[in-house]
Amino acid sequence: MALLDISFIRTIFLQPVILGLEKRYQLTPAEFEIPERILAEPMSLLPYIDAHLWLESIEARVNDPAFIVEIAPYLRFNNMGYLGDWFLSSPDLALAFRRINYGTSCLQSGASFHGEQSGKLIKWCYDNHFAKGRGRLHDSLRMAVMFTNTLKHFMGDDYRPKHVEISGPRCGDGRVENFFGCEVQWNAPRTKVWLDISILEHGSDKPFASSRPMLVSNLQLDEFVNMPQPHDTAKIMYEMVNYARYYGYPNLDFVAERFALSRQQLQRRLHAFGWTFTNITSYVLCNQAITYMLADKPISEIAKVLGYNNIQSFNKAFQRQRGLTPSQYKDKLLERGQS
Repeated sequence: MALLDISFIRTIFLQPVILGLEKRYQLTPAEFEIPERILAEPMSLLPYIDAHLWLESIEARVNDPAFIVEIAPYLRFNNMGYLGDWFLSSPDLALAFRRINYGTSCLQSGASFHGEQSGKLIKWCYDNHFAKGRGRLHDSLRMAVMFTNTLKHFMGDDYRPKHVEISGPRCGDGRVENFFGCEVQWNAPRTKVWLDISILEHGSDKPFASSRPMLVSNLQLDEFVNMPQPHDTAKIMYEMVNYARYYGYPNLDFVAERFALSRQQLQRRLHAFGWTFTNITSYVLCNQAITYMLADKPISEIAKVLGYNNIQSFNKAFQRQRGLTPSQYKDKLLERGQS
């Protein structure tokens, strides 16, 4: 049976784009029907297909295929909060280069971030086979700009890469070339930003604290490393149902659409693994409820954000899964946390 081949991207990785749209075009996520609760949880996972469609809808809204270049000043890793600060808080470009290439695997699945050496050149590469059509162009520009802004962070605003390759058709009437300050190859098989290997040892004149610990809670660390890969069917199904709850109580048709399957096809695949959509949903919502309990959210609020019509329905569903009411379970969690 074919795998449920899909990738995810974290909300935090899209925050620079969201910021740029608000600053440059005064567009808010609500105008693209993105639930506010997704943005309130930066480590939330959304299917890349939805992010892809969102990028395409932005082009249509602003009527500019090169809108990514218009918001380029905001496409920086340090516009991703504490995680982005960690990527860039290093004494030289080489360490930031490695941090970004390895760290982004926990921000976006099904994509490759790596360097290729060719003589005295390093090609900073990004490959995402889940990106298609017009969205592929915007996604390629997004990462090429973020790579280039990282180079400027260390080398200064006047730095220009040697060459750039973009996975999409020419656009922007010269604005893209002006931003990068070099020749741009269009319709390339993957995104690449070329630089001299010698600059990797270039230090930053911006302050950093090499010994200062980055305070990350256990929950934040769990969220960061919890990235399903395209071959992990059980984890993919879990996260897709978890994503669906941002739009109300998880719905089979909503999830099937993201897999490009009919509801019957998805049900058959689930049954082949011994699963039902109802059982998966109950399991996912129960686990997410516990995560919210650990963050000390009120039970009534947990029931609401998980899509239950009322707290009584949530109480019954949770008790079937864990043998205790949500209030009883939360009290035990808090007692154990204080002991």
